[in-house]
Amino acid sequence: MKKPLWKAGIAAFAMTMMMTTVAMANPSDTADNTNATGTVSENCTGGVVSLAGICGILDNYYNVVETGEYNRALEVEMTALTDEEMARKASVLDDYENLGIALVKNYLNVRQKPSSSNSSKIIGKMIKNTACEILDEANGWYKIKSGPVTGYVSAEYVVTGDEAIEIALQEAKLRAVVATSGSELNVRKEPSTNSKIVEKVSSDERYEVLEILDGWVKIATVTGEGYVSADYVDVKYALNEAVEFTPPMTSSKRQGIIEYAQRFVGGKYKFGGTSLTKGIDCSAFVQQIYAKFGIELPRTSKPQSKCGRSISYSQLQPGDLLFYGRSGVSGVGHVAIYIGNGKIVHAASERLGITISNARYTTILAIKNVID
Repeated sequence: MKKPLWKAGIAAFAMTMMMTTVAMANPSDTADNTNATGTVSENCTGGVVSLAGICGILDNYYNVVETGEYNRALEVEMTALTDEEMARKASVLDDYENLGIALVKNYLNVRQKPSSSNSSKIIGKMIKNTACEILDEANGWYKIKSGPVTGYVSAEYVVTGDEAIEIALQEAKLRAVVATSGSELNVRKEPSTNSKIVEKVSSDERYEVLEILDGWVKIATVTGEGYVSADYVDVKYALNEAVEFTPPMTSSKRQGIIEYAQRFVGGKYKFGGTSLTKGIDCSAFVQQIYAKFGIELPRTSKPQSKCGRSISYSQLQPGDLLFYGRSGVSGVGHVAIYIGNGKIVHAASERLGITISNARYTTILAIKNVID
């Protein structure tokens, strides 16, 4: 696929913005603010948002024009010169040559082959507004790369072009992208190696950044928030990407439970909430998923942990329940459904909503089989 071309009229717009910028900097004489090559000089100060920032964008624009290179992020910056945050978010676009966004209600399956038949294995999942690089297109399917997953998705559920760019700019957040290949990274309660480990995060996962400190990054996690060493994360504006996941072969009831639970990925978390569509907490989520299959469970996680048969991690099957602690709660305070491949689906937190996570993100207090 070819790289997209500059939109018609962007150069003319840039010239207009340059003249407007220069006029704001020196209303009496715009010529004094440009040099022989046409770039804006360093004496640009003041202005509506940050004229220094605007001048930098314009300098970059003329460098691109001169070299003939394409830079989509700069294209967006040129149309957002009065919005510094939007201009910074535009940097996510340079991570993709052919951006695609999954426009789905819940999630989109990534398959091994361009087919929805049983012979085409599911190898990953993309939740709503997940980004991907489109590598090829044929017969209604896109070959994509998203995070650690390379495979095929139905083109029907992926938007591209201006629509994808608009969604990307809305969804881009400052995130910490874990860069510890093949291992887990400790999340600590305080920014110190002597502080308690509250969670573990895996390579290629992305977490919203709450604060940047000297040598540490505060991130939003399943357990709430914590600190990771800045040496092991890349901090940048980024989009959600696919997670690796292959549905396990299991009994029809267990398969039904995990498939039904995953329909609600991307939904809202609400403490005390009981609506799968408007907001729900972890235990109500579990209770309602299992009720769909005729399994009655108590309303909250602590009594749920006393149901069924205790099993070990090595005995885990999709559909079993895992119980964890929760900050400020003695003993069991959180519950999740195991879906296989070392993953859980759960109503995690207000920031994360209903999501898929690493099953060993923190200490497991109990594992229960409530199905058979």
